[in-house]
Amino acid sequence: MKTLKNVLVISALFFSFFSCSLEDESFFQVKYTIEDLVKIDAGDSKSWSIQGYYSNYNQGVMKEDSPCYADDIFTFQKGSTEITVIPGEVSCYMGDSKEEITTASYEFYEEEGLVFLSISKAVQVNGVTKNTFFSLQLVELSNDHMIFASGEKGNYEVAIVLRASNN
Repeated sequence: MKTLKNVLVISALFFSFFSCSLEDESFFQVKYTIEDLVKIDAGDSKSWSIQGYYSNYNQGVMKEDSPCYADDIFTFQKGSTEITVIPGEVSCYMGDSKEEITTASYEFYEEEGLVFLSISKAVQVNGVTKNTFFSLQLVELSNDHMIFASGEKGNYEVAIVLRASNN
């Protein structure tokens, strides 16, 4: 019985020293506001081009399909979470880029201050629909630069970097 009590006391001490606090900082410390969203749509409409699509942002490793995203233009409109996408010339699926459909949207969670970008690319090849979908969190925002990424602050893994096409 005494051994069991000692194990419980040691376990409780261990957990109290090494457990996470509810007040720990989140992975991405920036909380965005409605006012910040003006940087995304310029209060009306703003176009962005993809500077890079990374499998590991910190190491500068681009995803294999980065070129098929890099020539797309994304236009954010005030009052809409749907993003107008003008596809580029490079296809992600070894076919005619005009057969490819790209959709994008973003979600703003005001209470948490989080913004997520979702992108989907689809094409029908030989009667089979191929689809790629991903969603990333906004981690950096300025008037001419946005980064949506996964991973911890300062250690981004998958990331998409956008540059403003017009200001």
